[in-house]
Amino acid sequence: MMVSTTPCWKRRESRIAGLKPTAGSSALRWLGRACLGALLLLGGLGGPAFASSAKVVGAHAEVREGVLYLDVDFKLSLDKEMIEAMQNAIPLNLSVQAVIEQPRDWWMGQTIAEDERRYQLEYHALSKTWLITDVLEHEARSFSSLKGALRSLQRIRAWPITTAQKLHHTGHLVGRVRMVLDVNKLPLPLRFPALFDSRWALNSDWFLWSVPR
Repeated sequence: MMVSTTPCWKRRESRIAGLKPTAGSSALRWLGRACLGALLLLGGLGGPAFASSAKVVGAHAEVREGVLYLDVDFKLSLDKEMIEAMQNAIPLNLSVQAVIEQPRDWWMGQTIAEDERRYQLEYHALSKTWLITDVLEHEARSFSSLKGALRSLQRIRAWPITTAQKLHHTGHLVGRVRMVLDVNKLPLPLRFPALFDSRWALNSDWFLWSVPR
């Protein structure tokens, strides 16, 4: 498997309605077919739909040198529709969210700390490579296969969530983490169908993890 890392020093080109300017007529035709298929499924007229899925299978936190770091493992499954979308110049934007809360009996838990990591997964047709961009860190990694890219996305290590000092003088704490697909970054015609189409359901449930002191 080929992997390379490249700093991204400038923003990507703007997208019109969520599509790259370089997307050709074939991508637009695919988008039309995908939207029609999603609408037929919503109306009960299409064939059986498969499903994409995201699941947190493990999370572990530890404090090192005054910082709380979180390791997270996911299990991701992408439907063929999602893969075809990326092959037609439509990237997937994923958000991984972590929250530390102090539970309260009489109200919602009080948020002590929270953080988010955002990733963009896309396919480069010219180089025939899959690219993962860490949006906040401005760093990109390329892979020769989708399997390799997903293997990387499924494993987050040494994610700094907060300082240990922020956790002092608090009672019992609970950590939560999840992954969600940012539907608002999809092309406009896909956004509404994607909310109800299981082929685009790349959202995990919240996973609870222990907060060390």
